[in-house]
Amino acid sequence: MKVRLPFIIAILLSSAGAFGLGWVLKPADPASSETASGSAVQTVNTLTPGERQRSDATLAAAKANPVLADYFKNGKIGNEEMQSAIKDMMKENDPLKRNAMFSALLEQLTPENAEAAFAALRESRGNRRGGFGRGGGGDEMRLLLNAWGRIDGENAIAKLTEIADAERAEREANGEDGRGRGRGGFDRGGTFDIYSALQGWATNDAESALAYVNSLESDGEGGDRRKGMYTGGIVNGLLANSVEDAVSFISNLPAEDGSRGRYMESVAQEVLENGAADAAKWVDSLGDDDLKSGAMNRIAESYAREDLDAAIDWISDHASEEYASRAVTEVAERWAEDDPQAVMDWASNLPQETQQGVFEEALDEWTERDPLAASEYLANMQDSPVKDSAVEGFSRELAREDAASAAAWAATIGNEELRTSTLQDVARNWVRQDRAAVEAWLPSSGLPQETQQQILEGGGRGFGGDWGGRGGGRRGR
Repeated sequence: MKVRLPFIIAILLSSAGAFGLGWVLKPADPASSETASGSAVQTVNTLTPGERQRSDATLAAAKANPVLADYFKNGKIGNEEMQSAIKDMMKENDPLKRNAMFSALLEQLTPENAEAAFAALRESRGNRRGGFGRGGGGDEMRLLLNAWGRIDGENAIAKLTEIADAERAEREANGEDGRGRGRGGFDRGGTFDIYSALQGWATNDAESALAYVNSLESDGEGGDRRKGMYTGGIVNGLLANSVEDAVSFISNLPAEDGSRGRYMESVAQEVLENGAADAAKWVDSLGDDDLKSGAMNRIAESYAREDLDAAIDWISDHASEEYASRAVTEVAERWAEDDPQAVMDWASNLPQETQQGVFEEALDEWTERDPLAASEYLANMQDSPVKDSAVEGFSRELAREDAASAAAWAATIGNEELRTSTLQDVARNWVRQDRAAVEAWLPSSGLPQETQQQILEGGGRGFGGDWGGRGGGRRGR
């Protein structure tokens, strides 16, 4: 058979061939004194038709993927080669080279070698999450699992579940907590890995991914949270396709548990990439109130920060609707930073339920800036549930500077439950400022004896635990 030397020379001179294909062109006998080009001719001439076909396939694959040239065998990357490539990639400290190699490996991922890639990456990162340098691998793991879910979702989930179950059983056998609780109370043994694979599965087959989630048994509150988390993963997986796909999926979920609004917040975050004004127009196009509610909640805050006047105009068009109540409060909170009295005046015509949240936010801000003006405004308000909420916000904020006055104001709240909770929070703050004064005040506070004792024994600890969702400080700040 006559070999065309120009063809061989062209391969030798190409960057792809020079990068990683030297093993294909090596002499059959390393000790031979023949030139490399002569050896290449001899090697190719001695291949059988089957071997020649495999060599051509490997050559083509390696030429198309020069960064992985050393790992192809018979035109593909098998389990052993994939494991070697992953381990070499994880040892690479140059982030650009590492990223290029990892991207190329993901393109070569198949149902056959995906598990080997997962095992190698897991071993290389030492079961640690996060970090891009050596010993990290959290980002790579999430992407790998997403890719595995796309090409073989059902088997990926089954394998990850099997691994998680085995690790849980091992912990139990060693006398450890079999649940292995991690972030959010979730089982650290695979929950987040399954979530990542489920995202990828949903991108290509959301129906099957949802069927898997629906098949899971709820093992109490943790199981329900896990199912909710996985459903959110499906939403995020669909967002890789389009916002419309994600919204369509959410609209078909049961409306009873209120979860649709939460999932819409994830979609709204994606839409916000085009700017808050466009996101607001998108919300207006939604027909379902549940969907609008979740989306508006996420967009309102960003819109108010980006263009307050436009946000006020936008939210005013929806302010009388129940689905907009939380979004109205988000805008009001930002507005109150500039002009709390204007917020109070604007909110006076809103539905009572919406007014309460707005007044609380406005009084909170106003009290910080000018407590005297805020108290004068409150004194002129008619008694109502709205005034109760306003006094609550006023008292909680005033307690930071003048707890005794805050307690006097809190005692005027008409709603018994709200009055009690506000007095408790004021007292917890006050006891840290002046314990003797609190001890003198408590007998006439109207608080139950048990609550009085808890306040004194706590010494102010836990203050803010009932702070209207603020977590010990003003919400969102």
